[in-house]
Amino acid sequence: MRTYSVSMVFTFTAALTTGFPLAVEAATFNYNQLQLIKARPVESSTFLSFSGNPNENQGLAAFLNLDPSAPGFGHTEISLNSPGNPAPYYGVGRNSSPEESGATRTATLTGLEIGGFSNFVNYLTNNGISADSIGLGYGLKTEENFTEAWNLGDDLFGEDWLASPTSTVEERIYEADPDAVEIFLSFNDEKIINFGYSPFYVVLEYGETPATEDDFESFFTDIIPAKKQAGLSSLADGLAEAFLQDVALGGGGIQTISESFAVEDPPIVINNGFGIFNLPFPVSLRAASLKSVPEPSSIIGLLTIGSLGLSSILKKAKSQ
Repeated sequence: MRTYSVSMVFTFTAALTTGFPLAVEAATFNYNQLQLIKARPVESSTFLSFSGNPNENQGLAAFLNLDPSAPGFGHTEISLNSPGNPAPYYGVGRNSSPEESGATRTATLTGLEIGGFSNFVNYLTNNGISADSIGLGYGLKTEENFTEAWNLGDDLFGEDWLASPTSTVEERIYEADPDAVEIFLSFNDEKIINFGYSPFYVVLEYGETPATEDDFESFFTDIIPAKKQAGLSSLADGLAEAFLQDVALGGGGIQTISESFAVEDPPIVINNGFGIFNLPFPVSLRAASLKSVPEPSSIIGLLTIGSLGLSSILKKAKSQ
């Protein structure tokens, strides 16, 4: 069995989630057992599937301060079969990572075999627009303010995260200042849709053994509104309108959901004082009803994300 170590200078490797194709319904984990997270993944027949491959300069960036005494280090994992390492404290799309790789998106539309988005697909097809022109991004509105990315805030047990030595499940809620972050849909490098703010909800299931092969990880948001970006070109404007028509037919809101299984070992990238892990990011946009979503004025964004299954990032720190 593989082993990993965490030193004071963080010369370590990390576990990386390997995504399988997303189902429209999340049936691999009983979300009703969650205690801290109140939101739930939705079932929807109107969805788009995206994939963020680190080898293509995409994916989710999970990172933490390299100084264990500094803010932004992360709590210690305590769940059954977890390695007991620090949980990476920050998370954002690679397009806003402190690695500064030049990435422009987090994930790319996987193809036109799509459920329910008929207006959107027809517009793409009729105008000769390829699926890989469409991107999804999770980013910072101001460049280089990396500590404003989704993060674990005060990292308080029972508020920002919840776990137990007798349970294999850990729950994390990663937040940010809504004015500092954005979730968007893009056409090539042009943003065409802006989504509302949401925390990132992360569920980590460490499996029946300390090995990473039986791990399950879930990342999802609230159901959030979608709005067309102002000042678009004619072609991009029509694309945005087609997308919004399908969202309206699906209930008026969008939820982003990622589920991953098993792990591999990514290298650590060190830049701007952070240790960074580039994670693959299979993610689905699902149209859903907005009626259960609170008004924006009632959402208080502070700080947060350690990552999508970012536990897998430091998985297996103890020798077996």
